Amino acid sequence: MCDGLKKNSYNMLFIYIITVVLSVLIYLKFGISAECVQYIVLIPFLIIISIIDYYTIYVYDITIVSGIIVQGVIFLIFCNIVQIDYISHIFGLAIGFIIPYIIAKFTKGLGYGDVGLYSLCCFALGNNYGFYVIVLSFILAFLFFVILYGIKIFKNINIKKQIPFTPFISLATIITIFTEYNIFDFYYSLLYKFL
Repeated sequence: MCDGLKKNSYNMLFIYIITVVLSVLIYLKFGISAECVQYIVLIPFLIIISIIDYYTIYVYDITIVSGIIVQGVIFLIFCNIVQIDYISHIFGLAIGFIIPYIIAKFTKGLGYGDVGLYSLCCFALGNNYGFYVIVLSFILAFLFFVILYGIKIFKNINIKKQIPFTPFISLATIITIFTEYNIFDFYYSLLYKFL
């Protein structure tokens, strides 16, 4: 019983520290703005959904729907204060739902909870970055699996059959928030520098 409480305490401390650090960094990057508020509110959803998925291999619909509702309310509030391109965010929601849904339906490589998290993230970021979050999350997952299987080969350890995908979606979203950079332009600029 004591070990379970200790583990929960460490998880809560981890959630608080990561949330505070990322929130401060977002504030430093965006200042007082609509983006700052929507990203600061998005971060706890990303962290909690990722942790729950890590332990249970399940994403609860209530967390996804709550996140989308909260982001929608933020857009409605700031729509009257500052000019927000809400059409971009609605298209982002559509991109975040349709592309992952097709991948989940035909490949069975994604769960429907992953589709929901993509929808939430793309809704918050807008259609300009929605596609990049999807691509970047798959790149991060691929790199993780290369490293994981490399360790498995050399150290001969067992790997869980199912590895949750939401941490990669969350990490891709956080990277996109901080870089606001087109991943393909970044790749081509690196290629251009080295060639």
